[in-house]
Amino acid sequence: MKAMRERVIALIVCSMIFVAVLIIGVITAARSTVRTEPEKPVAVEKAPVQPLPPPPPEEPPPKKTRYKRRNAPAVYSNFINPAAPVKLPGNLAAYKFKAGILVDLNTRKVLWSKNASIPVPIASLTKLLTIYTAFEELEQREELNLHSLVTVSRECTLAAPVKIRLTPGEKVKLHHLFIYSMLKSANDASHLLAEYFGYGDSSRFIAMMNNKAREINMTSSSFVNANGLPIYGTTPQDVQMNRASCMDMVKLIERLYEYPMIIRYTSSRQTTTPRGTLNNGNRLLGAVPGMEGLKTGYTNAAGNCLAFSCRRNGRRLVGVVTGFSKRQNCFDFTRKLLEWGFKN
Repeated sequence: MKAMRERVIALIVCSMIFVAVLIIGVITAARSTVRTEPEKPVAVEKAPVQPLPPPPPEEPPPKKTRYKRRNAPAVYSNFINPAAPVKLPGNLAAYKFKAGILVDLNTRKVLWSKNASIPVPIASLTKLLTIYTAFEELEQREELNLHSLVTVSRECTLAAPVKIRLTPGEKVKLHHLFIYSMLKSANDASHLLAEYFGYGDSSRFIAMMNNKAREINMTSSSFVNANGLPIYGTTPQDVQMNRASCMDMVKLIERLYEYPMIIRYTSSRQTTTPRGTLNNGNRLLGAVPGMEGLKTGYTNAAGNCLAFSCRRNGRRLVGVVTGFSKRQNCFDFTRKLLEWGFKN
């Protein structure tokens, strides 16, 4: 009887194990027939980088091309200053310089400023007013266009470096003079532009520049030449130089957008000319998303300066900084300032 009972118990255990294995097999098979959708990766939205305008062509546009986009007289309201001074984060506050400003052109709000209303030496930032005044004349004088040939004077070749080294008597297209002034920051080219649009008299063009500055409401600015070089007198103390406040320069930058061709000149990283390939001295072009130029500058009095514009997702920030002792510090500060600005 005992042996019979053990056999019955063993049979029952084996049956239970068999049933358990069978159930597990059925469940596994059922799961394998269920189709599951693969896990979709999480899409990370990246801010689109605004493309730069095309570089200025080696040859200028057709002679009948309009150089200004003006459907109606533009009306510019004042910029809105913050109620209290804005403090920059520590990675920006450590930089030493003279003056600066950052403005959101969409909202017209001043995001940050330092000594922005005080006139300071601006060196080659001057050339932004030079090209703006020249384009204003170019639009009014129907006999002129970017194909117009300019005869190089001896006086312009006496300008101090940086220069493109023009030769007295040679003929240069206006188009190339603008490229030399903006990309190379050539002082001889800028002086020649002043002579040409001043009807042979550079001082007449300087008066036109100052009149244009008053029209723009650049109330803290004065200009003595078209290239930004200091003019030395008979004594070390007798020095004349172009001065403008950073706020005034932002007013000018906004006007430059009336002329898309000017933006093409100021935002071009590299352009081929009859004098070879020229590279823009603005190291932020191509390195900072949305960077649109505009102009670098340096003299001992002005330090390293930069007028800049950057556009991302339809938002455009513009600004000016002056008085950096080192050029790279000027670029580094501006890059960090823009990143801060687009987050605020």
